[in-house]
Amino acid sequence: MTGKKFRKIEHTRVAQAVVDQFEQMILHGTLRDGEKLPSERELSEQLEVSRQTLREAFKTLEMHGLIEAKQGGGTYVADIVGSAVSKPLIGLFARHEEAYIDYMEFRVLLESKAAGLAAERATEYDRQIIRSKFDAMAASHDEDDPNVEAELDADFHHSIAEATHNPMMIFSLRSIFELIRQGVFYNRYVVYLESGGKDRLLEQHRTICDAIVAGDVSAAEKAMSDHLKFIIDFFSDAMRLRQRFETARLRAENYGFDAG
Repeated sequence: MTGKKFRKIEHTRVAQAVVDQFEQMILHGTLRDGEKLPSERELSEQLEVSRQTLREAFKTLEMHGLIEAKQGGGTYVADIVGSAVSKPLIGLFARHEEAYIDYMEFRVLLESKAAGLAAERATEYDRQIIRSKFDAMAASHDEDDPNVEAELDADFHHSIAEATHNPMMIFSLRSIFELIRQGVFYNRYVVYLESGGKDRLLEQHRTICDAIVAGDVSAAEKAMSDHLKFIIDFFSDAMRLRQRFETARLRAENYGFDAG
């Protein structure tokens, strides 16, 4: 055989393989925004590459805006998702409660489909994660801590998004879940979910979890839709009651009654 059929593998190709692995992990949510990466020594051992190769890969990832070195030590996955809405718009949502219904309607459309995809595509690992997130919600049910509930609620729904194995679905939902974590809306509907409302929410989450774990696509979609629409209806009723009360109060003032 004459001539050279194969070319030497360049050192930079090893670095590119490292870059590709990191990009895939970020794309599919295995590495999340803000997550601290292991030390250079640990990573080079796990990846079985030299530290020089790892530095070259990190240089490329930093150039792409996917990782960042922070002052004080450590390399982190960059915040590439952020929020679906700007801070001024979040402020508007917080001050005008009717915007909450628009937010929830959007979640119904997106998350019902996500629940169905999760039921269809979830691996055994995904199912274990979803079940563990629900178990955490159940364990903290009687604590009455809105901040903890907001965090666990977002974690549960996010685990379902991840189980879709659709990067666009994962990133889209992750960004809107930040509104739950920030307490922009969550504290409001908890206030109005009285007389067993919290118990109903927990059971709805249980139904969603069971349907996804069982792989029942239609049941998962319906359970998620029913859950989110329940919150919309409850909130709408509470808002209407307050509007009626305010209208009656103004009428009373017009008639000369003390409506204080």
